Amino acid sequence: MLALCIQGILVLLVGVFSLYVLLEVRSLRQARKGIQLTPVETGQMLSDADLPTVSVLLPVYNEKLVVARLIDAVCALDYPHDRLEILLLDDSTDRTREIAAERVAVHQTNGVPIRHARREKRVGYKAGNLSFGLGLARGDFIAIFDADCLPPADFLRKTMPCFNDPQVGFLQTGVDYANKDASFLTRFQATEAGHKEDVTSGLSQDGFMASLTGSSCVWRRECIEAIGGIRSDTITEDVDMGYKAQLGAWKYAFLPEVVSLAELPESMGAFRLQRQRWAHGLIHNALRHARQMCAVRMPLFSRLHAVALMFSSLLLASFYALLLLCLPVALVTPDLGLFFHGCCTLFLLAAVVWAWGNTSGQGEPVPLWQQITGTVAYVLMFFPVSLYYFTAAVQVVCGINGKFYRTPKGCGRRKMRHPPINVWLLRFEVVSLAYALTTLWLSLLEGNYWVTLYCSLAAGGFGMTLYFSWGDRCRARHPRPRHICITGASGALGSALALEYAAPGIRLSLHGRRMEALEALAAQCRARGASVSLKVLDLRHHDAVRQWMRELCAADVPDLLIANAGRNTDIGPEGRGEPFAEVTALVEVNILAVMAMVDAVLPAMRQHHSGQIAIISSLAAYYGLPATPAYCASKAALRSYGLSLRGWLHSEGIRINVVLPGYVASPMCHAMPGPKPFLWQPERAARAIRRGLERDWARISFPFPLNLGIWGLSVLPACLSMPIARWLGYGR
Repeated sequence: MLALCIQGILVLLVGVFSLYVLLEVRSLRQARKGIQLTPVETGQMLSDADLPTVSVLLPVYNEKLVVARLIDAVCALDYPHDRLEILLLDDSTDRTREIAAERVAVHQTNGVPIRHARREKRVGYKAGNLSFGLGLARGDFIAIFDADCLPPADFLRKTMPCFNDPQVGFLQTGVDYANKDASFLTRFQATEAGHKEDVTSGLSQDGFMASLTGSSCVWRRECIEAIGGIRSDTITEDVDMGYKAQLGAWKYAFLPEVVSLAELPESMGAFRLQRQRWAHGLIHNALRHARQMCAVRMPLFSRLHAVALMFSSLLLASFYALLLLCLPVALVTPDLGLFFHGCCTLFLLAAVVWAWGNTSGQGEPVPLWQQITGTVAYVLMFFPVSLYYFTAAVQVVCGINGKFYRTPKGCGRRKMRHPPINVWLLRFEVVSLAYALTTLWLSLLEGNYWVTLYCSLAAGGFGMTLYFSWGDRCRARHPRPRHICITGASGALGSALALEYAAPGIRLSLHGRRMEALEALAAQCRARGASVSLKVLDLRHHDAVRQWMRELCAADVPDLLIANAGRNTDIGPEGRGEPFAEVTALVEVNILAVMAMVDAVLPAMRQHHSGQIAIISSLAAYYGLPATPAYCASKAALRSYGLSLRGWLHSEGIRINVVLPGYVASPMCHAMPGPKPFLWQPERAARAIRRGLERDWARISFPFPLNLGIWGLSVLPACLSMPIARWLGYGR
């Protein structure tokens, strides 16, 4: 009897999941056939005289790290001021109030129609704040942006023509993420969000229901009033409003080509809070609006897509329920028959199609093996996510109202105090991992390999999230750097490092030799939310270098100094030798300038008992290449210098890290003689350096094959290493 019940549940789940996958594939194919032309693309731009009045609502609560850039971005909107109203709806109880008041006053002086509004009581969380703002707004259209969302300047001019159709009640635009490459966790979220946008594009072309977010969107005021306003009955008021509008015969528009910049949670704790809140709200809204959805007349495909949309959250929760059933399956019998194997095979095929459709076609092309491993890792993450949805489903069914836990913004991966729900979910992950491993062991003993496969994936997923949590805990021992100084930022690796660290709340002090290159880099970093100061300085002038570093420390001591600038010289194609003037300049920049910077910044760091210095050396520090003797000697000196500093300063809370990169694509690298195996792009090298610095590795060396090879040459006797180097193309 138990076996029959298990097979019945499996058949239902596999059938629903297969139908869901087919519907998603259909939407993706529809999206990739071609996007319908928007009013802007067809030339239906509105003149200033025809533009309607728009009220921009900015709900914030304790967002001191991002509120200034939000205000600046919205005040830069290209829209007639007599038809624009900006309302900063501030529920904050911390320094956000003072920061916001200062920025609002600056923009008001410049004639921007912005107001700083506060309510007496914080009732209804974000929804209550938006409802309060709606009562103050005078616009016929309402644009809403979260605290981490930065709209482009032409946002309103590109979106308002869509409302020429009186049936369009609201619209959603595309969103990109400044920190999407910060870690695997952010890449997973960005991939998931990109897939959702692709599916939404297909749904919008067919006129089917879609689930849209409550940020970077515009609503017709008439539509909001028709659906009963902005209510706090659920913790996802945006989903509630979207369902009400679409079931009430209002149309929506989706403009993926209008892209706002937002931010993804970087810590595992923030990710848990966000997903658990989303899960509770989605499931709650699905059950609230299910009856109305069934009562509305729809074509068959429209009905199927609506059901798939509204109940996909319950489908995801069922995957965790399936994990709970794996142990009874493993204990019942090693073989449940041909029908069971057929269902499992169909389930596997549907999962492969779904996973490949989610991850393919996004980002830069990568080798097939990387695509496969990335897809597998992407699938693994959905097992802990299914736990969050399962617990949320239990709460909704039991009538437990979910609390609104805001997602912290601009905090990166630094330590934060999270509510108790995060601790409980972490404990559930530990129990789930133990359960999956126990079931895996029993299924192997019984020879039930379908259960083995499923539990292996589940164990991998929960293991990943626990590893990420452990990583967050390790990083929390050292505060996230807020002020980062990078020398040589006008070069390839330096600019990649600047962009890698550029984020809301980050201050970058960038040095380079070319102001035009620094200014172009600064514009990109500011677009990602960072504040940037620039310095053009010849590092051979050591007194000027020391003075610059002291001025930085007097204003704000850098949390992280990356000594990246360097020079190179070689013996020439005919082996005539290195010009002594070039050797002198190389030593002055590669060695003495680094020592001057360290000497100037170290007193301030020692006074604060904190700080980090990254010294960029090279794998050439291990073995002297015949064509570049001075360069190799300088990098060997930096390696020894950095490791000596680390031993000296470790007890004082100051971290010193020596970075030993291999070949990184840059003009200086390409000018070096000899072959360049395992060449890395600067962006990849920057990610590896940041990861090593966060983990406080004494030596950060890459790539591994070249690292191993050059180290091997260094330990071999010269009678062996020199012939090998010549054979590899590095000899004379």
